[in-house]
Amino acid sequence: MYEYIIKEKLKKYYKNYSREKCFLNLKDIRTALILFNTSDFEEVNTFINKLKKLGKKVTVYAYKGKKDERDYSKTPYRIITAKETGNLFDNKMNEIVKELDKKKFDAVIDLTVRRNISLEYLLAHSKASIKAGLKKNDFPQYDLSITALPDAETENLKVRELGKQIVYYLHTIRTNKTNSKE
Repeated sequence: MYEYIIKEKLKKYYKNYSREKCFLNLKDIRTALILFNTSDFEEVNTFINKLKKLGKKVTVYAYKGKKDERDYSKTPYRIITAKETGNLFDNKMNEIVKELDKKKFDAVIDLTVRRNISLEYLLAHSKASIKAGLKKNDFPQYDLSITALPDAETENLKVRELGKQIVYYLHTIRTNKTNSKE
């Protein structure tokens, strides 16, 4: 029931949602927000390091599920726990959204390959110029949607492939300097 309520809330949010949207080529992206599940830490960390080598300023928010027992205290990333986001109506989640609102991003890259309501909620509230990720539902979440990934033996390989595809398409698209209001 809770997930249904959140989905309906997101659906309503996207219907009334407004932001300045601009297609940006990878070379024109200066700042990026990366969203991912900590279970894919190694693959995403490699992706993040590639972006940093390209001179991108990267901010990272990762979701740590209840079953993940690894310690991420030494990472520079913002780790969001299931306990923090267990109730999206809670003040803690609103604080996280306000924290993100203070930062300006050219792009949001969502490297999740399965649904994560908490990260979808953060994605929805981002005002980035371009949003990219794997299409997992019918919401208009992304400006650059990857609709399918080749079959992979593990989820980690899917994440790696998703990252490659997003970079490929961001290299390929032309920057659209005229902003459109969505």
